[in-house]
Amino acid sequence: MLFALGAAVLNYPRASALNFYFLHNHYLPAKVRTGDVRVQSVIVPEFYPDLNWTYLGDACHFNSVEAYINHVVQNGYYSAENVYSIENSRIINPGCIRRVLLRYKELGVKIIQLYCGTDNVFVSCGRGLSREGEHLLSEVLDAELILDLSHLSDDLALSIARVFRGRMIISHCACSDLYTSKKPRSNSLTQECIRRLSNRIELFGVSFLNDIIAASESETDSAHILDDIIAQICLFANSVGADKIALSPDYIDVEYFGRQFNTELVFPDTLMTQHGLLSLSDRMRATLSADDVVNVTSGNVERLLMRS
Repeated sequence: MLFALGAAVLNYPRASALNFYFLHNHYLPAKVRTGDVRVQSVIVPEFYPDLNWTYLGDACHFNSVEAYINHVVQNGYYSAENVYSIENSRIINPGCIRRVLLRYKELGVKIIQLYCGTDNVFVSCGRGLSREGEHLLSEVLDAELILDLSHLSDDLALSIARVFRGRMIISHCACSDLYTSKKPRSNSLTQECIRRLSNRIELFGVSFLNDIIAASESETDSAHILDDIIAQICLFANSVGADKIALSPDYIDVEYFGRQFNTELVFPDTLMTQHGLLSLSDRMRATLSADDVVNVTSGNVERLLMRS
């Protein structure tokens, strides 16, 4: 086994010496939130009660981003300063984009994802940006929000990066060059595309989910998935630099989405606890400097959001 949890983690002078700030999640599992380590994350609001039963411990149905944020803040699940991302742009009314985005910004939304795996009024795989999509990008720029190019193909990501002059990230992804099949997945980009995007993309978020990050998308062994996460971090560090990498577990309800996509979705067991997150950072120290580890685990996201 290529990783060890015990003595290496104990080398930290105190658990709170290292913090985590994730770039993309639907929730933070209880064992990740609980402990001496400060763990923060950009959160995607969820509207459906079956998912919120897992995410919030309450079968809440929300009919707006505002209702979701008010609930999670009032009930202490996230702080009033928490940052949010809109992953599914289909909830944005194309008839009143400016008003919607400005209201989202008031609520703590800083990131707008253009595409979520399904064609929408703003963009499609075959036709690219629509007139409404061009309008959305213009309003995202004017509102000084961050555009997220996750889930887009290489060609579409590159074409949008050429025309959008605002700030951009790819919040949760992997490099398909490390896949055994070499075939792209919904959240993957080639290493060549990653390098070509590197001058425009501020951060690339490395996921923990097996069907995004694992060399074999059907991989369910925690140790192998953890090895693949480290390999992806190293590839991104060599391709774009450690100052452009973030951790984006993409914590979701794996049972629900496994049924939806008819596959077994898995996060490495060790990365579902604070102790395991520290073990990941310790493994990163084998290839990254101590300063780079701090930047990847929290500093890069903090600087991204501080400037927005």
